[in-house]
Amino acid sequence: MKQLALITGASSTIGIAIAKVLAENGTPLILHYYRNKKRIDDLRREFPENDFWAFTEDLSTIEGIENLFFQIKKIGIHPTILINNVGIPHYGLIQDVTFTEYQKIMNLMVMSTFFCSQKAISNMLSQKFGRIINISSIWGQVGAANEVLYSMAKGAIDTFTKALAKELAPSGITVNAIAPGIVLSPMMEDFSKEELEIMKNEIPMNRFAQPEEIAYLVLHLLRPESSYITGQIIRMDGGWY
Repeated sequence: MKQLALITGASSTIGIAIAKVLAENGTPLILHYYRNKKRIDDLRREFPENDFWAFTEDLSTIEGIENLFFQIKKIGIHPTILINNVGIPHYGLIQDVTFTEYQKIMNLMVMSTFFCSQKAISNMLSQKFGRIINISSIWGQVGAANEVLYSMAKGAIDTFTKALAKELAPSGITVNAIAPGIVLSPMMEDFSKEELEIMKNEIPMNRFAQPEEIAYLVLHLLRPESSYITGQIIRMDGGWY
């Protein structure tokens, strides 16, 4: 069966790394992005033989989610793989979080993961096959001070992963999450060099993760040999927690 992967947040550092690894393996890709079209165009030029479809929508709104899947359905393609990767960082004390910030984070990460999964599984159910991989964070399991809202959102994604895996297992659909520690990406630009060095020294492997390492774990979970792995939150944190 020819697979077709939908990646949300595909123009992010982790998203583009996943897209590249899957393109290298010849997987046709549906790429969702919000603003960074250049990264999507660059990827298309890098892999001219691969099939790509790209759509821009704001997945923090239910209208954006519905529009994305309407466009996908309109051109007659049906993803068998869903990578829920969309997300943004949030730093700050809980007493400083506004309701607007709360809504933005929870909608973009939790609501989009829920409803993108809901809409993607209809075709998976008819084929008795599917793969859903949610990009989470170690903070979803252990929590982080000054990142309470972000940790809460990722924790919700982890629980969603476990529950949905049980619901869909009889239908041949696996659901897993990858929970990275610190990944080298623009998200780290808010930290000073001193702060980054302190964090790196706390990690037993004494380095941060590369985006490509996340991508190759995604590829592994998509292989037939991984069909018995479901409901797992797989940490990639260099032994940090």
